[in-house]
This record gives sequence, C-alpha cells and structure tokens, in this order.
Amino acid sequence: MKTKTILTSAIVALVVCFSSSRADAQWGGGFGYRPWGGGYGYYRLSPLNTLGKVKVNVDINYSGDITQTDAALGNGAKRNPYGLVIGTNEMTKFMLTCIPNQDRRPSMGEPTTKMDFHKLVCSLEIRGVNLGDRLGRFASFEEEVSQVGRILVWLDSSRRYLLLDSADPARRRIEWPYASSVPPQRVYVQALENTQPGAAFLVTLELDDSNKTGVCRAFGEPAIWDRVLVSAHTPGIPKPYEDRTPVWVFTGGGVGNTK
Repeated sequence: MKTKTILTSAIVALVVCFSSSRADAQWGGGFGYRPWGGGYGYYRLSPLNTLGKVKVNVDINYSGDITQTDAALGNGAKRNPYGLVIGTNEMTKFMLTCIPNQDRRPSMGEPTTKMDFHKLVCSLEIRGVNLGDRLGRFASFEEEVSQVGRILVWLDSSRRYLLLDSADPARRRIEWPYASSVPPQRVYVQALENTQPGAAFLVTLELDDSNKTGVCRAFGEPAIWDRVLVSAHTPGIPKPYEDRTPVWVFTGGGVGNTK
C-alpha cells in the first residue's frame, strides 16, 4: 500500500510538472545532440524548443574593436589557453547577448499570457581553473587565488558599479531573473594581478530555467551558455593606438589643471 501511495504521488507530481512547464516545449520533437551555440547537451529536435540565444563577444584579435572578425575566429580562440589576455593595467569590454526564445509558442489562435520569464534566469560567473586538473579544480580557494590572480567585472567603464570580484567568494556570480530584471548588454573586465602558468579564469554567461522548484526542476531544459578563458599578464598584448580624443568639449569657462 505504501509503495502504491508513493507511486501515485510521483505520477501526480509529474503531471503537475508537465502542466506547469508545458510538455510540448519540454518533450516535443524528440531528442538530439546540440554541438553548437553556448554549450553541450541534449535538446528537442525542434528549434522552437531551445531556451534562447547566449553569446559573449570580446576583442579576441586585439584590433581595438569588437567586430564580426572576432566572431569569425570561433569559440576556439576564446576557450583555449590563454584565452583573452588582459594586461594587468588594462580593462576591456565584454559584449553580452542573452535573448530568450519567443518562438517557443506557435503564433496560432488567440494570444495567451503564458510566458517563460517567471522561470528564466541569466547569470554571469567567474572562477579560476587549474589547467592541469581534468575538472579544473584547485586544492583550496586560497591556492586558486594565488594561481589565477585577480580580475574585477564592472557594469560601467567608469568603474562605479562593481558586479564581480574573483578574489571574493561572495561576489563570483550574479543573476538577473527575467521576472524582475534583464542582463546588461556589456560589462567591463579589469585585470589586477597576473595569472600564473597552468591557470586561467573562466567567465561564463548562462541562460537557465532555474527558477523552477521542487520535482519540476528535475525536468527543466538544458542551460544555454557561452564562456571565455581569461588570463592576466604583464604586459598585455599590444593593440593598435587610435586617437579617441573628442572633437568638441564643453569646458564651462573654467581653468583646467595648470600644474
């Protein structure tokens, strides 16, 4: 009797889960392997069932601009050591793309208010990786910090709003639940301390349906992600110099620094 009760409860939970997460999106179209985009995992064969699009674009060719030429180099340039090399006296822009898929519901019949935003979360995370360990692990957090150095992630180029600090275990991940916020279009990564040989930073942008709770969470869809290996070196890789001084400046009539 007890076994029957447990089985009945499990079936009820699964039915509720499927109803709340839309069985047509979770299971429709069969399964297949996804070797592109932001990661690996199994997905439904119908392209309408993916969570969305995630991409991190950086100046991986060190031209001074983030263009399609950087994207054309592919993920290999971003994910192989040393990855993106930032001088310890430098800060560089990361362009973030995180777009939930709004084609998951066919545009047929009457419009409904059913949306995925209540469960979708975009996150940005930094961590150090040990290139000599299969899982990238260090013996301790202290060893990790001593090997990978330190980077900061800022919301703005003026460095007023700090988002992440690789040396602070409480500031290595930030989330933007779509129910209440959206991720920024860009962040700025500043290198403070050198990365030692055999180590690197891993910066990961991820879109997941992790706001689901209970047994329903076990039936969520694979997260979509993109990542960049980052190394801090002194000096950084030379970049072409461009005169970026403004053509017109409003001074307000005051006198500048005469010393």
